[in-house]
Amino acid sequence: MTDFLVKPETFQAALDQASAGDKVQLTPGTYDGVYTISRRRGTEDRPIVIEPALGVDPGACKISQGVSADTFRPISNRLAKYALEIGYDFPGLYPWIDDASLRIYRCQHVIVRNLVFSKAWPTHIFIESAADISIQNCAFEDATFCIGALGAVTRDILIEHCTWTQDTVPDRLWHRIPWFRVHGETVDEEKDYRLFDGDFFRSNEIAGGVTIRHCSIRSAFNAIHGYNTSAEARLNRDFHIHHNRFEQIRDNVFEPEDGASNWWFHHNDMIDVHKWFSIECVTRGPIYIFSNTGSFRTQQGSDPFAGDEDENNGGAVFKPIKKVERAKGPFNGLYVFHNSFITRSSYIKKGLLPGLSHKNNAIAYAAAKTDTPRTNGFFGKVHQPEYDKRFTSSWSRWNIDFDGDVVGFPSFADEVLAARYPLGDHTIDEGPDFSGAGHALEEFELGPNSLGRGSSISFRVLLPSGHWASPGGLNVGALQGEPGSPSSNRFEGPAFQPTLGERHYDTFVGV
Repeated sequence: MTDFLVKPETFQAALDQASAGDKVQLTPGTYDGVYTISRRRGTEDRPIVIEPALGVDPGACKISQGVSADTFRPISNRLAKYALEIGYDFPGLYPWIDDASLRIYRCQHVIVRNLVFSKAWPTHIFIESAADISIQNCAFEDATFCIGALGAVTRDILIEHCTWTQDTVPDRLWHRIPWFRVHGETVDEEKDYRLFDGDFFRSNEIAGGVTIRHCSIRSAFNAIHGYNTSAEARLNRDFHIHHNRFEQIRDNVFEPEDGASNWWFHHNDMIDVHKWFSIECVTRGPIYIFSNTGSFRTQQGSDPFAGDEDENNGGAVFKPIKKVERAKGPFNGLYVFHNSFITRSSYIKKGLLPGLSHKNNAIAYAAAKTDTPRTNGFFGKVHQPEYDKRFTSSWSRWNIDFDGDVVGFPSFADEVLAARYPLGDHTIDEGPDFSGAGHALEEFELGPNSLGRGSSISFRVLLPSGHWASPGGLNVGALQGEPGSPSSNRFEGPAFQPTLGERHYDTFVGV
């Protein structure tokens, strides 16, 4: 085992030589190159580690190309437009996601830890055809894509205790840049901000096994985004996202795309998110969403630039499949239970979520500061035709079930009756009486007289192996215990179960 003490001009040479048990340790300096670790193999007990040298402040050995957002913005707009010219269906920087400061290619058991990344576009770290990659305690600023991953053999990625601020100008992406300037269908090279049309973690057709935990992502366009464009069942599996904080996310936090299976999202906290869960999969294995909180402090898109009208400033909690013809199937369960949400928009609108089982959630409505309700109803425009402007009411056809929820929402009962939504008998049409506005975890505690106290119903959840059952009689929502209980007294829920089989490193593709 060797400790390589490196400076910017020797960093790449050390990466080329590193083997099992070696540490590549950065000394002070500006690491402004493009670095690649390729075909290097650590082992489970002797990984290859990339980190600051002992006693070196991570900020003193920052990995940074020194490119500001203002400098990269016009470049990003031109690249997004060029993506259309070369045949992509949508303008964006997606073809250049592999243009990263640190590239991990065909490696196993590599740990990147305690490093600072900034002013690099479009990507900080890119992983391809690699397995057992850990990114720990790293601080990220800027970049279109913080961490990208590609390749059908890419699997078992751990991202923990990391932070990412995509737009370092406070409140700009959330408040002042219109949504379509980042993600519109046409490009204005002068006015757009395509550099922000990215994600904290973005993958395309990887095997899976992605764990993202104890991270903080803020002032970003998207958070977790996993593509499976081929919709193959063996890909895009086992995403385990838990104990994270997401704040000022201008588009989506959770987005399995095309085809996905066994995605778990639990014990996360969201403040100021446009559309929380985007689930437009054409085929889908099980998804589990439980023990999360969500609320708002401020209004997205409330102060657009002069001449721009931002229509994407309402949002929703769930973004479903909009067109029934896209629902190819099969669809396994989408389990949403024991969450505590405060929303000021429609909960679900325009489409369908096949297999949705929605149980024991505490949901409150809070108008925006203008006191003008920013909603067309809990399920969208309920008086419009099926699928067009509202969430489907054909629940039997699509195996959808709502029961045991406590819902405080304007005209909820009238709206449900008008569209004949077959809610379960244990649904309570009354606010959960949260103790506050949801700006801190303890503010989601149910009041002493809340009808959600001790009223949860029993239900079963099918897991990849066996099932998990809730006995009922708990508090509805995420927080349990008597009034005044510690805020850590949170609904636990089932334990994560992976579905990916064992891998054999001696036959790993590309090594």
